[in-house]
Amino acid sequence: MSSFLYWWLWVRRPKSWESRRLHDLDRHKSKINSEIKWSLLSCLIFSVPSALMMTLIVSGNTKVYFNPLEYGLVYLPLSLFIYLFLHDTYFYWTHRWLHIPRIYRRYHQIHHESINPTPWTSFSFDPVESVIQAIIIPILVFIIPIHISMLLLLLTLMTIFGVVNHTGYEVYPRSWMSGFWGKNWITPTHHTLHHHKFNCNYGLYFRFWDKLMNTDIMLPKPGVNKSLF
Repeated sequence: MSSFLYWWLWVRRPKSWESRRLHDLDRHKSKINSEIKWSLLSCLIFSVPSALMMTLIVSGNTKVYFNPLEYGLVYLPLSLFIYLFLHDTYFYWTHRWLHIPRIYRRYHQIHHESINPTPWTSFSFDPVESVIQAIIIPILVFIIPIHISMLLLLLTLMTIFGVVNHTGYEVYPRSWMSGFWGKNWITPTHHTLHHHKFNCNYGLYFRFWDKLMNTDIMLPKPGVNKSLF
């Protein structure tokens, strides 16, 4: 997904998307090789707990279930939301911890070398940060029941949000940005501000914790405003 979005938005650069661009793309080209290297290493690290989790799911040693009626149909979307919220909570607070100066310099600076993020930035992590972010879902499947379809959807959403929020383009329609979605969910505009200001916008999916902890910053008019980037 990262490679496709990078080719489409950063190499091909469709003119119809120019108004959605959040920063100068050419200022970042020197970082791409480094981002790809760290991203590939992160993918290898993420694959280890994921493979272990899937093995334990198949053997029946987790709370993942296969009969959609086991907990009722209403629980299917509810369990997805519970996992999204808990994952977002974990991400917010570990992310803030990673921004403590001495921790930041050791474990998070690699990710923030990308002041103008690209799709490859999404998984450009120090190995320690990769481990921190890779273990939460495998832990949750031992605690909270979730249907296999909702778990797969969760993993898909996790990847989509991670990559899309680093595209360097605002992908959501302006009507969404000024409505419920833009006011409550993390968007590329919202997360790009994090890469430029460092001390705000720590969430992954929702703006809930940022708003609650007064770390939420957004443009006066949500959408594209390259003068701030």
